[in-house]
Amino acid sequence: MPHRRGAIWRMTLDGAPLFAVPGESIAAAILASGAMAHGLGRDGTPRGPFCGMGVCHDCLVSVDGRAGQRACLTKARDGMRLGGQPQLPDIRSDTLSSLTEPPESFSEIAVDILVVGAGPAGLAAAESARAAGATVLLIDERPAPGGQYYKQPATHPANPVDQQARDGAVLIARVRAAGVDLQSGGIVWGGERDASGGLVIGCIVDAVARRIRPRRLIVATGAFEAAPILPGWTLPGIMTTGALQTLLRSDGFVPPMRIAIAGNGPLNLQVAAELLRRGVTPVAVIEAAPPPWTRPREAAALLRAGPTLASAGLRQIAALRRAGRPVLWSSRVIEARGTDRVKQIAVSTQGAPAPRLIPVDLVAIGEGFRPSHDLPRLLGCRYEADGSHELSLVHDFTGTTSQADILVVGEAGRFGGAAMASQQGLLAGRAAARQLGFAVSADDQPVIKRLARAATFQRHLWALFAAEPPGLSRATSETIVCRCESLTRGTLERAIVDHDVTDLATLKRLTRAGMGRCQGRYCAEHLQRLVGTHPDERAAFAPQMPLRPVPLAALALEKPEWGGHTRNMLPDWIPGPASVELHGDLHADVVVIGAGIVGLATALFLARAGHDVLVLDRAEPNSLASGGNAGSLHGQLLSFDHGARAEAGGAPAARTLPLQRDSIALWMALERELGVDFEIKRTGGLMVAETERDLAFLNAKTRVERQHGVTCDVITAADLRRLEPALADDFVGAAFCPDEGKINPLVATQGILAAALEAGARVERRAAVTHITRNQQGFRIGTSRGTVTAPRIVNAAGAFASTIGRMLGLNVPVHGAPLQMVVTEPAAPALTCLVAHADRHLTLKQAANGSFLIGGGWTAGLDPVHGHPRPRMASLEGNLWVAQRVMPGLRKLHVLRSWAAMNINIDGAPILGEDPRQPGLFHAVTSNGYTLGPLMGRMTADLISRGATDRDISGFSIARFEG
Repeated sequence: MPHRRGAIWRMTLDGAPLFAVPGESIAAAILASGAMAHGLGRDGTPRGPFCGMGVCHDCLVSVDGRAGQRACLTKARDGMRLGGQPQLPDIRSDTLSSLTEPPESFSEIAVDILVVGAGPAGLAAAESARAAGATVLLIDERPAPGGQYYKQPATHPANPVDQQARDGAVLIARVRAAGVDLQSGGIVWGGERDASGGLVIGCIVDAVARRIRPRRLIVATGAFEAAPILPGWTLPGIMTTGALQTLLRSDGFVPPMRIAIAGNGPLNLQVAAELLRRGVTPVAVIEAAPPPWTRPREAAALLRAGPTLASAGLRQIAALRRAGRPVLWSSRVIEARGTDRVKQIAVSTQGAPAPRLIPVDLVAIGEGFRPSHDLPRLLGCRYEADGSHELSLVHDFTGTTSQADILVVGEAGRFGGAAMASQQGLLAGRAAARQLGFAVSADDQPVIKRLARAATFQRHLWALFAAEPPGLSRATSETIVCRCESLTRGTLERAIVDHDVTDLATLKRLTRAGMGRCQGRYCAEHLQRLVGTHPDERAAFAPQMPLRPVPLAALALEKPEWGGHTRNMLPDWIPGPASVELHGDLHADVVVIGAGIVGLATALFLARAGHDVLVLDRAEPNSLASGGNAGSLHGQLLSFDHGARAEAGGAPAARTLPLQRDSIALWMALERELGVDFEIKRTGGLMVAETERDLAFLNAKTRVERQHGVTCDVITAADLRRLEPALADDFVGAAFCPDEGKINPLVATQGILAAALEAGARVERRAAVTHITRNQQGFRIGTSRGTVTAPRIVNAAGAFASTIGRMLGLNVPVHGAPLQMVVTEPAAPALTCLVAHADRHLTLKQAANGSFLIGGGWTAGLDPVHGHPRPRMASLEGNLWVAQRVMPGLRKLHVLRSWAAMNINIDGAPILGEDPRQPGLFHAVTSNGYTLGPLMGRMTADLISRGATDRDISGFSIARFEG
């Protein structure tokens, strides 16, 4: 292996020998062996390293039995046992190990200033804040500080080190010498504010979770490279330009291959020049911008703004020409070809009659940068649409945001290059220290001047390199757009047309686009183009905890479990942007308020009965509680619906049991009738018992359930192990309800919506109801988009049902109770039943794609910007602790994301029927709404159509709350 320099470590990859140079990444070692691919995409095609910075997760490997390790960010070690990442890890297999063990506690660190990101901005911020006397903790995700710009050589002997790397080494040494606590390899996974308003940041270092309580937070998380959406871009051998530079600079590995560099921007020229210095001549350097000499005004302005850097760029261009590789200007790669790896690229040049074909082994493509700003967005910093498909942070020159104790600097705030980032970091560190009362004697004016000069240089640089963004112009219908879920442009466009999709969230629910490991970082802007919307803070993908996939067990910490729903109502609704106004006053026989599952089912059955029905929703159909639930079909009582913890002693919940049973049957009938796969699996539900006390509780609960016609029996520990062998083996028994199961609410509600529209129902989106008055014709309903009149109203507004009641002067005792759900990475089938716990808050099931969905009534909060439901860190930790206690194999998996939705808290039973205080007003509101949705809709339609339904619903009337 002549290209392997230095002492060689011996490892294995799927049992075969693999060698590594001490200090290099696993990804570099695998590439050096000649293997471009060591994983599979969701479509079964081979994948290899792409981003080189832990964003894409296409380089995953198992390390010593621990699956899901990022090869690009994991250092090789002597004796490592590596394996390719299986598409669906089998958590029942002994070949996989737990990623870590649940902690007994979390350490808490109080610090003046936390800096996240150790690139130019973060290092400068940490140094300047520490110089003022503040205690500073600097956390970075990479194995070593320096960021993407100051990449430090990790292998010895290293390849040639230039001034850029030397400057970074000097700065890093100064930061350490100043007393900054610098921790590499740390994942900041979430954050929130405590009861007093202080920041709480969750991080994991070396698989150990801890809490950080900074008085000020400086976010310097940099940027990641935009994805080149073109045919073949997911082939092994296609990577970002930054990933190739990491191989060269950090790993000291020079791929002995035919390498092409393409895209737009000066980084591509720099990396091409670095290849030349390391003895490799790229087969092509392809630049989208026209030659600089065709833009003399811009070139002259750049030379004036930064003669040293501009001259360096000219030397890079000249060096390539001398090497026989002149830059192909005004050119783009339009296709990559190959089967198991890239073999050839097609390059289109402006004015050329046809694309040229270039044989290659590796293609590095840089198409610009996108800010890594999920942490400040999570914490509520204000963003505005910038006129394109990006959100722009609102902040001042020091990085101070709309949240006074959060500063965002460098590329995380707005792309501007390393020089700008460094100066912003200096100013931010000083500003944060001043805010905390530390004396800062340094004069900011020289820094502000340098910042202005750097900004001027960047402006002229990108004027010189200006090129039309390719967007999806190169993508065919077969081109993958969502890399994680392997979704093609054609698949996405068909979903948009077939379901009249007008917003990003609906497309996500229908197709799973943006739900993979990268959480939409690469596809979100392209999905917005397909939908035809521009982002705003409400419409863009919301950042969710964890911000990166993290080991489930690392966050699993036992927490006190609440004894009832925590009521936390959403703020009054704010009308979303309306694409069109209603045309004058509309009229309908029945207006249904709320386009969740209950409202849409009501509309379906009303339309089938011949009524002219109009559904109003403040957002998009299925976008709130119905679209945010985990899809459990509950046939038995949850543990907190029976006994001492139950609302109203449990009687209302018990009365609802027959409705749950019959509604599950109706769900299945609708699936058959409509010919749409709702992914219903009625495989039964288990409620496990850990103690004899739990078992006694289950015996009492199942007696009540059987009295109400629900089949539910207590089974032995041996029966439980036969049903679900992957559960912990120390349970003493369980309650088993064969009628329970699961459904995919992302597609099921859409199926009901389509059926309602086909039956003649109308749906008005983004029409928030603002007021209701009574008139001779019935009701006049004011909305954010016009008015509607109708003789009858169905209040199916979920958590907003009380708001609708107040508009008519009525008390409707419905309360919001935001709850959270958690989802893991997909795994091989290991769990059949819906699982709950007799004494703890848990629902656990495995979805059709292999992910485990974890919930069970853990309280969520409201986000700091719009009041949307958002998970709480403590609830996530407690929920995961219960889940892994019940199913220990979950310790082998990562958590991909969490989300929250507004549950409904009444008294354990629905409110159903006409309101005796206001004739013509019908209520159709329930907790456990997804299970009960279709039956609630059918009964409401019956009451309106013929004044009666086929069962006694007197116990569900709102009249039960009178007196």
